[in-house]
Amino acid sequence: MTPVFPLAAFLGALMGTRASLGHGLAWVAGVGYVSGVIRANFLSVFTTFMFDAALAGLFLGVLLFHRQRVAPLLDRPLGHWWIALSAWPLVLSFAPINDYLIQAVALRATVWFLPALLLGACLDKRDFFVLRGALVALNFVALAAGLYIYRNGVEALYPENAVTEIIYNSRDAGDGYRRIPSTFLSSHAFGATMFASIIFLASGLVTGRGSALRRAWLALGIVAAVVGVAMCGARQPILSAVLVLFGAWWAGGFSARLGGLIFALVAGGALVVSLDERFQRILTLEDSEAVAVRLHGSMNEQFGELLLHYPLGAGMGTAVGTSVPYFLADLAPTPIGMENEYSRILVDQGWVGLLLWIGFLCWLLARPPTLKSPNAQAAAGLFYAATFVSWATAAIGTGTLNSIPGSFLLLLQMGVVARWRMGAR
Repeated sequence: MTPVFPLAAFLGALMGTRASLGHGLAWVAGVGYVSGVIRANFLSVFTTFMFDAALAGLFLGVLLFHRQRVAPLLDRPLGHWWIALSAWPLVLSFAPINDYLIQAVALRATVWFLPALLLGACLDKRDFFVLRGALVALNFVALAAGLYIYRNGVEALYPENAVTEIIYNSRDAGDGYRRIPSTFLSSHAFGATMFASIIFLASGLVTGRGSALRRAWLALGIVAAVVGVAMCGARQPILSAVLVLFGAWWAGGFSARLGGLIFALVAGGALVVSLDERFQRILTLEDSEAVAVRLHGSMNEQFGELLLHYPLGAGMGTAVGTSVPYFLADLAPTPIGMENEYSRILVDQGWVGLLLWIGFLCWLLARPPTLKSPNAQAAAGLFYAATFVSWATAAIGTGTLNSIPGSFLLLLQMGVVARWRMGAR
């Protein structure tokens, strides 16, 4: 039965993309939302790669039905960066250092998700309309699953096995409760996805377009996402969301519409956090000593040592943070590095890969987008701030490029920013 899941993921994405790019993206997002709980309950090689199968269907559909929208980007700066960021790790994956299966798995975060940059730059109003509508529905599903786990425990939805190890080990919410993962394989993936969805939905609200019913639908999706971010038990998505909202207000020209939305979101999130001690893990940031220890584990002199010892990297799949499937665990090398996404890139790709990513981010974030319409400027500020904060906080954790489907949504957002960076209005 398990081969049915990746097959359905592939065909659904392909048929959705035939209808429109927005439908294809919505299907891929849906697969990402439910892939965690399916992988946990149907343990197999096939379910492990169901999200990858959905991406394959999306990319094939783009080549068959939307090539004319993507092809011109290959001659633009974004296309040049995409080729460089993809080509270098592909070359390294042929080096006979680690098992080739491990090196192929490492390409997921470094190559396989990256076409989302180009797709984000291609999104039009219809695509945004479809994707935002789907994200609202998916947020309701995620919130319902989160509330179910809150009431009945993770055991009610997740069996204890090799895939759910992180879920069962994350028992530090409130008085010894496990964090809430919803339909994802970790509370961080749950929070990161809700955070990414807020950017898409809030940008739809601040543009002022659509009927009152449509705006109400987006608002409900944002409420579901805010509750999810607050209840997941992971601190980084909450901190990132607050920083992004206020950064977006600045980058969006201090829009009154966006400012009111930010106030409502922050107040609503604070209210949810205050309701239950299981949602209050964010308050541990008051412990300055614990925070300092955590930061030292991610940003210390060890990064300099890694920089000196691995100018060409230590081999694809070697870095701390590489997501190795349970059935390949015996082939995995001893992890090198620390909980830092830049460290992961350095250990896997060496100086060249790290400099490519830093160069790309500098190009992308050199200045906020400047648009003529105040509402459009407010929406642009959301996407810009989300990208900036996501990569700023990447220095204190891993998962920026391998979270399902949060990383895919982030790369779409980066593509939107890149389109404005190249002068599109």
